[in-house]
Amino acid sequence: MARQRRRSSRSLRRRRVAQARVRLADHLAERGFAEEAIVHYERAVELEGHNADTRVKLGDAYFEAEMPRKAYQAYRKALNIHPRHAEANFCLGEFLYNHGFVRHALAAMEKAVACDPKRHYYACRLGDMYLFLSRLDDARRLYEKAVSLEPREGYYHYKLAELHMRTMDFTAAVSEYEAAVQCSPVDDFYFARLGAAYVRQERWEPALRSLERAAAIAPDNPVHRYALADILILFADGERARQEVAGAGPLD
Repeated sequence: MARQRRRSSRSLRRRRVAQARVRLADHLAERGFAEEAIVHYERAVELEGHNADTRVKLGDAYFEAEMPRKAYQAYRKALNIHPRHAEANFCLGEFLYNHGFVRHALAAMEKAVACDPKRHYYACRLGDMYLFLSRLDDARRLYEKAVSLEPREGYYHYKLAELHMRTMDFTAAVSEYEAAVQCSPVDDFYFARLGAAYVRQERWEPALRSLERAAAIAPDNPVHRYALADILILFADGERARQEVAGAGPLD
């Protein structure tokens, strides 16, 4: 019995040390010191090798330190420990996608969503992969899922709006862009895209207002000012159009 208590005590001490290493590594990783973080994640893994969460963090640190082979191995080891670990599947999917293995990435991302169906950014990234493969109905379903899970995130509305633009459903696109700018009222790009959707509907006045807003938020962006000049010409405001073009300078 005493021997069992000693083993239990040693195991508890190892776990506490491992957890302290992980906290220190997290602190370093958050501040961009990936290589330093790796040292402590690796030590934590040596002390507590069955922890899938730590393996995933180690994989992320390897990825940030441009050590892709080790990153892949860390994600795979996490999944060997816990095959239904949502974040490990997600990270593996992102890794494979970034290295061009799209169909393998898709399988991993689908599993991540299945393991944690309430994680909105998983749904959005799976939608991106479907979109890349031109599976538009599946992409729309996943973007709609992301929006329903986190309706306050403008980026998800934007992604859904872009899909509607691609399928030429401009009414739906306008609705989602409008939601995006409501969520992110200082994002000039969302206003510019909303203006473009209004143009496709030939709704010139709201298009003008949206492009004016985009140009006001980002006056140094010449694309917004050239687009605004085009609309001003339609309103026969040539003088202001010339001012916008002159202020924008040449496009890169």
